Amino acid sequence: YIFNHALTQEVVYTGLLRKERQEIHERIGTVMEQVFQDRLSEFYETLAFHFKQGRSVLKAVHYLMKSGVKSLSRYAVDQSHQYYSEAFELLSVKSNRTASDDRLLIQLILDWAFVFYYRADWLGLEVLLEKHENLAKSLGDKPLIGMFYAWFGFSDLCRDKYRMSYQRLQIALGIGEEIEDQHVIGYACTWLAWCCAELG
Repeated sequence: YIFNHALTQEVVYTGLLRKERQEIHERIGTVMEQVFQDRLSEFYETLAFHFKQGRSVLKAVHYLMKSGVKSLSRYAVDQSHQYYSEAFELLSVKSNRTASDDRLLIQLILDWAFVFYYRADWLGLEVLLEKHENLAKSLGDKPLIGMFYAWFGFSDLCRDKYRMSYQRLQIALGIGEEIEDQHVIGYACTWLAWCCAELG
């Protein structure tokens, strides 16, 4: 549909039933995925918008997270934070969440942690991690739990909670060594070095 005036478009849009609007957004998102499949990264934000307005929560979360990464790579930190916040909100309130959804939620938080880092929002990160610690542990996904405790230990370090930081980073390192995950070991060791320096 082409409208000569934005007001006309707004009147027509608001005149549609919610279900019809969702259907239109869903169709637009699906067609965009097909038409622009070779250059999807250019349209992450638009796809996120349409799937959020449609009925595909997980697709909306997927594209919001992609938009968050894309914005952060350009150091548009506040914009990235907004995308992750929207994705987090959608996933948090999703009804009948599966174990896969919970795993995605924890992965989202770990990806989002970089935004908290650049914003130096250590309290915000600590609160977020504290609230989801039991969920992370319940998943039984050791690489995910290892990175979770690495970030948790780092947030403690930045909040001058050195003893707690040391304990959590040791948990992360132990998991990393147990499963031979160099990614987890690398993060845990880097932040442990800083922590040990502070502890003397």
